[in-house]
Amino acid sequence: MHRRFVSCYENWLEGQKSDLADLLHVSATPGASQMQLRAVIDQCMRNYESYTEQRRTLAPEDGSTFFCPPWCTSLENSVLWMGGCRPSLMIRLLYSLTGFEIEAHLEEFLEDRQTPINVSMMALSASQLQQVNDLHQRTLHAEDRMTSRLATLHEDVGDNPLFCVVRERQQTETARNSFVSVAASSSSSCTQHLGDGNAGFAAGWDGDAAAALQTYADGLAKLVEETDALRMSTARALIMEILNPRQAVELLIAAKQLHLSLHTWGLQRDRQHGRN
Repeated sequence: MHRRFVSCYENWLEGQKSDLADLLHVSATPGASQMQLRAVIDQCMRNYESYTEQRRTLAPEDGSTFFCPPWCTSLENSVLWMGGCRPSLMIRLLYSLTGFEIEAHLEEFLEDRQTPINVSMMALSASQLQQVNDLHQRTLHAEDRMTSRLATLHEDVGDNPLFCVVRERQQTETARNSFVSVAASSSSSCTQHLGDGNAGFAAGWDGDAAAALQTYADGLAKLVEETDALRMSTARALIMEILNPRQAVELLIAAKQLHLSLHTWGLQRDRQHGRN
């Protein structure tokens, strides 16, 4: 496992902890100005953009690694989608912050566009809620398209060209082994010649398989890049365009607490199961 992949994630974790501390501080500061809140939000978004840029650079080297990263715990890997969190998860988190019953009564809230939704830590206006709902629907559609593309890549593993390579190799090896058995009874030099030929054929098969696997890995890398872009655009729309600074700070706190808690719980579970 390349050290740069691990360092990228470890640096991101440390950045998450640092950002969370700054968010909690500004959130607890009485009378914190819009400028102070916005400064911390901008810092968080810059760090996220830097992280996704590093991943975009690394993904072409080994796209498949991001789909089950060995630097993550098994618990973290179990909730990954396309090498990261689902973009719609942040929207679901926002719904949780505004009250677990909001989504169930969405149409009722949207009918009264003058009354803010005052539940829990948030107070969303009907206009904001409409924007969140629209973003949610767009994001879900985009996720479905990405999932369909991943399914196509998976199907390709059992289709051309990988399966053709496997089948051709098996058929050829069976035929050559039969021929070698006959030739071996009559000439040892002939057997040696056929053995050398087998090495050449194997190299050709391995080359075909490597090329097919590289195409598959490239497809995965492209998906990581595009889903990271979707994660980034969804977060930016919520944090920078829909929510006010105070709301954005609260959502970022919740998102980072969830991520760091999953990592900690994952480490504990891996130790309990002897996986560390």
